[in-house]
Amino acid sequence: MLPQRGERGGSEAAVRSFLRRGIESCALQTTTSGRSCTMQFGSFGFRLREHRHAAGLTMEQLAEVSGVSARAISDMERERSLVPQRRTVQALAEALVLSEADRRTFITVARTGRARAVPAGGCSLPRPIADFTGRVQELERLGQISAAAQQASVGAQAVTVSGVAGVGKTTLAVQAAHVFGAKFVGGIFFLDLRGMDARPTSSAEALARLLAAFGVRDGVIPVHESDRAGMYRRLLAGRPALVVLDNGADEAQVRPLLPEPGRSLTVITSRRLLAGLEGAHRLNLTPLPAEDAAALLRRILGDDGPASQSPAVGTLSDLCGRLPLALRIAGNRLTSRPEWTVQHLASLLSDERRRLDQLVAGDLRIAAAFNLSYTQLSPPARRLFRRLSLLPGPDFDARRAAALDGNDLDDTEVALEELIELSLLRAETDGRYGFHNLIRLFARQRLVDEEPTVGHDGAPRRRVDRLLDGGTVTGRRSGLEPAGLRAQRKAAVG
Repeated sequence: MLPQRGERGGSEAAVRSFLRRGIESCALQTTTSGRSCTMQFGSFGFRLREHRHAAGLTMEQLAEVSGVSARAISDMERERSLVPQRRTVQALAEALVLSEADRRTFITVARTGRARAVPAGGCSLPRPIADFTGRVQELERLGQISAAAQQASVGAQAVTVSGVAGVGKTTLAVQAAHVFGAKFVGGIFFLDLRGMDARPTSSAEALARLLAAFGVRDGVIPVHESDRAGMYRRLLAGRPALVVLDNGADEAQVRPLLPEPGRSLTVITSRRLLAGLEGAHRLNLTPLPAEDAAALLRRILGDDGPASQSPAVGTLSDLCGRLPLALRIAGNRLTSRPEWTVQHLASLLSDERRRLDQLVAGDLRIAAAFNLSYTQLSPPARRLFRRLSLLPGPDFDARRAAALDGNDLDDTEVALEELIELSLLRAETDGRYGFHNLIRLFARQRLVDEEPTVGHDGAPRRRVDRLLDGGTVTGRRSGLEPAGLRAQRKAAVG
């Protein structure tokens, strides 16, 4: 059981230790066996080892108290045994002095034996990331939602995980599924909805794939989407299953895939906020805190290697905007070029004009990830997005955006909402908006490429001053221009 805050062992450090042991255990199996990891973090073997460690017992001590041989305990912990006998599980539960809730879960998970893999092509869960770092509070929240889904509830349990491209939505969802998945003895399923593609997976296609993964033969799957949705909901009713719907396009695509009230949990990741979904829990990811971002970069570089000890690691993680994808790219570049130092890559990224071009490693490109979101925008929103990169300062309001774009306030607010929905802008307090620093650089790059008369070198500051002058001249003449805007206007002129 994941330690809870306020309970013994419930500190953040304990939670981190719990998750890391599970991740490293799974990574070790993958390395030594040459196969994908077969032990899920919530499996019986994993739970047995965690409860034994929590009780402070060695295998030999547990064997002595329970009457189960140390070899049998070792086999169960390493997933070498199939379904342990009921009396063996009960003896272990008594020896470990488990709470009633832990005892029920322990016995239920034991009945399932090894984690059941979904057949190839059957919506199988991707492998876990061995160097997963941070997101402790987010995992705790998903753990709480997962626990709630185990009880017959009034409403269906669904949670959306949203955020900017590269912030780690899919990684978090997959990691949570591995951590908490064994509670869902009805199966774990993963489906990429391809929401950023020119042609996302239709709801009907997604339902057909999910039904096939549930074991429904092709000839039995209904023709019409509504009939498929009905069959899917009936199959999930009362079945404790975990379904991860990755990369959702919009509410219309996702809504037919949601279950009726029951004991299942559906996790939906999307760059969109999916604000129209009814009754869903919401988890909006932001860039990693500075400490976690630097820790992730060090783990990618190798915790014991000289590169990870460089004082420039913190600087490099900041230049990556503390986005996990950008950190992955930077770390992979360094590990594939052992002659490079962290300081050297940081110096390359310090040039804003080259930063996005430098954040490339093989087929990973941060700009390409941003571009998938950009292409989803309407033409007015694209134009506004590009031109917003001209504004000085960390944030702005709708009036400044309207003055910059030469549009009326109502149309500008519609475009701003579109940018927020796709996680290309942040909604700040009191009606203000802000860019992530790498997104701002991407917007500036698109401006230079698509509107060279506005975005070419030397033009941006003159353009800002001219547009803001036109939008605020009345306020200045009447003495009502805000002091902050006056200072930023003067700064834009240089």
